[in-house]
Amino acid sequence: MFDVAPLLFGAAVVGVFHMSAPDHWVTLVILGRASGWSRAKLLYVGLATASGHVLLSVVLGIGIVLFGLVISSAAASYLAEGTGIVMIVIGLGYASVQLRTTAEVDYEGQARTQAEKMKGSTGKGIRYFAVLGAALSPDLSILPIFLVAVPIGLDLALEVSAVFAVSSVLALSMFVLLGWAGLSKVFQRIPPKYNDALVGLTIATVGVYVLVAG
Repeated sequence: MFDVAPLLFGAAVVGVFHMSAPDHWVTLVILGRASGWSRAKLLYVGLATASGHVLLSVVLGIGIVLFGLVISSAAASYLAEGTGIVMIVIGLGYASVQLRTTAEVDYEGQARTQAEKMKGSTGKGIRYFAVLGAALSPDLSILPIFLVAVPIGLDLALEVSAVFAVSSVLALSMFVLLGWAGLSKVFQRIPPKYNDALVGLTIATVGVYVLVAG
């Protein structure tokens, strides 16, 4: 039985790298400035956004684990043997696709669109979640780490969920505050594809560990 600490570390790294991509938080900063929000309100909206993103990701991950736990032990054994290879293939493939991406992100355009959606909003929690949290797709890059939890058990899945959630929320909050301090122009010059490529390489690295230690 291998040590699960590297898997939890991988979950934390995925959460941080994914949330540090400027397309996750720069739009929030620009929107906040355009709307005249205070720093506290911007942080509140950032927390709502991160929570919605994390919730969707964790629900998918836990669903995969629960499905795996109801299959036969033999199937789980095969899954355990193939998880490392799957993670390497997915991780390297994801990184390769992201690095070949040439699309540019219009952060100001995104902010204007979100501002239009929020017109007339009272600013209460559920409205921000509906406009911002649900607009962010779940982080599929964390799912391969949930696959590792299938043959190990639900306890690991819950630990992965907790680590991923905390790291994601803290990362987005930190970058929102940095953006508020005037650093958004610096970070938004970094194309999101590089952050996502690092996520893919992290998944592949965890896959190598699973193969070696499994």
